[in-house]
Amino acid sequence: MPKEEQEKKKPGIVRRIFKWIGLGLLTVLIILGLVFQAPWKVTTLLAIILLACTILPKQLRKWFWLSVGVVVIALVVWVFLPEADGEWRPYTFDEELAALEAKRAVPNSENAARIYNELLEIPFPDGNEPKFFVRSSPSTKSGPWLSKDHPKMGEWLEEQEGIIQKLMEASKIEECRFPMAADSVKLSETMDRLVPMRQWAYLLISAANNDIAEGRTEEGFQKYIAVLQMSKHLHQQPTNLDMIVGIAIEALALGQFNRFAVTGDATEERLIVIEEALAKTKHDWTSDLARILEGEKLLTKNILYSTAYEINPKGKIRLSRDPTAAMRRQFPEERPPLAYWQRKLIKASTVLSWFYIPSTPQKAAEFIDAVYERLHAMAEPDFDWKKEPQKFPMTRLRANYRYLTKHIADMSGKAFYRIHDLYLRVTTDKKGSRLIIALRRYKNRKGRWPESLDDIKSLAPAEIFVDPFNNGSFVYKLTDDSFILYSRGKNNIDEKGWYKDGADDWPIWPHKSRKTKEKKADAEQQ
Repeated sequence: MPKEEQEKKKPGIVRRIFKWIGLGLLTVLIILGLVFQAPWKVTTLLAIILLACTILPKQLRKWFWLSVGVVVIALVVWVFLPEADGEWRPYTFDEELAALEAKRAVPNSENAARIYNELLEIPFPDGNEPKFFVRSSPSTKSGPWLSKDHPKMGEWLEEQEGIIQKLMEASKIEECRFPMAADSVKLSETMDRLVPMRQWAYLLISAANNDIAEGRTEEGFQKYIAVLQMSKHLHQQPTNLDMIVGIAIEALALGQFNRFAVTGDATEERLIVIEEALAKTKHDWTSDLARILEGEKLLTKNILYSTAYEINPKGKIRLSRDPTAAMRRQFPEERPPLAYWQRKLIKASTVLSWFYIPSTPQKAAEFIDAVYERLHAMAEPDFDWKKEPQKFPMTRLRANYRYLTKHIADMSGKAFYRIHDLYLRVTTDKKGSRLIIALRRYKNRKGRWPESLDDIKSLAPAEIFVDPFNNGSFVYKLTDDSFILYSRGKNNIDEKGWYKDGADDWPIWPHKSRKTKEKKADAEQQ
């Protein structure tokens, strides 16, 4: 073959090699798209290109690629076309929010949130000062204290009298409805609210402990009850955060009642007051979880889809030209407006987003609805909490929006396992508090603590003797001058008792921190 003909064939061979490499890559991408369940728009586009390069007659292929070029040019022109700013905002599910808010609405005069919101406008002093308030050991929440022993604390407490009276006013109201944390801005406001509310609980306990030490027992009891009421108010909110902080605040109040019932002047009349206060703090996991799932589902939708879609005042919806708009609403100083080229690049990226993101937020929301429908199984009485939550299935990775949404929403489901443990713990603590009341009644009548829980069977309902964590019994042991009462926890094992190192049990009485128990165990070993 002449050298000239070989030189002519070389470009043809190279083109054919690149052509088959390209067709092979397209085929591999289509197969991968089917295996990993890529969006149908992506798979369809790849299939069209493959068919155009193989089946479409050669005389028509140039028109196909010409059409592709025209579309690309039109998209480039569209990217640089000017748009009216300020008309569009991140999409949120406002109708769903309105329906939920209407369902939980109460008159403003019957809403304790009104008073809490007024208090939020008043800057609360530094929680570290005075030292005796919370951070020191002991502190005002450790037990009764006299103003003469801590004059600075007494003076500081008098300065907070206005806040205390407002909190007492809020405690007289049964219902509490804060605005739902339905987007990132409201979620941030919720977090900002919970910090001072916990400080207010400490304030009430501090004032109550001072009242009791100085003989104002009834006033002290009313403040303890106000702390319990604050926890009830938080339990009425449809967020995980409110429930967790509500549980923590309830545990604070239970601890004060336990201490008084064991070491204070716990007459029958005062035991009845404690008993009635505890009876009013009722929890039902099924209804509580259902309420929280509604709020968490809406929050998940708004956070996810406010970056994907936007809406104008006329109700027109489109893919978002500014995914950071929601963040800028929350942090305007940290998120300056986008520069010109940033806006154009984001607008160009919406072309790719069209292939991946569902065409409407309503279709996208159906994915989350399905995931949260499964989470409602956690509210059923027969749900198996011993079974560990499923881990992220990396071996079943799917390249579609449904899978991403499911993974993000499933993270909320995993959090409920920990929340359920906290829920059981406060329920167990509450039963333990009622047992302590029965134990104190026995002591008031007999002059000594009972030998076992069997001695108080007639003084309390049968259900409070059952540990919610393991459906077993509580552990009760006499000491030299008092007793210890604790739960065996989830493992229902009591090998070394209360101070077992690393056990998941904990004391109901007396209260000791995990660190204290570890120190105790180390001291015994030495």
